Amino acid sequence: MSFRLATVDDYLDLASSGFKCSTYKNLAYPLGCSQSELDAALGDGDFVVLSGTTKVGFLRIRAVFEGIAYIDVHLLCDSADENIKFVLNWLARNYSIGKYYVQLLPHEQQEIDCLKRLGFTEEARLRDQLFVEGAYYDLLMLGSEDQRV
Repeated sequence: MSFRLATVDDYLDLASSGFKCSTYKNLAYPLGCSQSELDAALGDGDFVVLSGTTKVGFLRIRAVFEGIAYIDVHLLCDSADENIKFVLNWLARNYSIGKYYVQLLPHEQQEIDCLKRLGFTEEARLRDQLFVEGAYYDLLMLGSEDQRV
């Protein structure tokens, strides 16, 4: 299990259909923006999650405030639970994060299932919140158990 900062090359071999209507905000390259635009969008909070040398997902830290991290997750396989847990534990230890929030669309079932197996629960559902490709979608807010207390 490992992870590292993501680079543009990590996104080049991915099919755009995997990110259609995805809440993962950083995958513009497969959806049609230029490689230089994606390179400019990548930051210090974008990680590629690996199992050996195989990419199993992406995790982006959107914001951190007083021990709470708002993250985006996109998985490439069903067996990434331990890998995602490894990254979340590393972030918690190194950045004093005690709670995570993730926003997902209801059809991002692979991500929802993984996070629920890791102890996340649905804390809110915003009805018809996002308009994507001609349709409105609910937005789910999943949260981890609060370890700050």
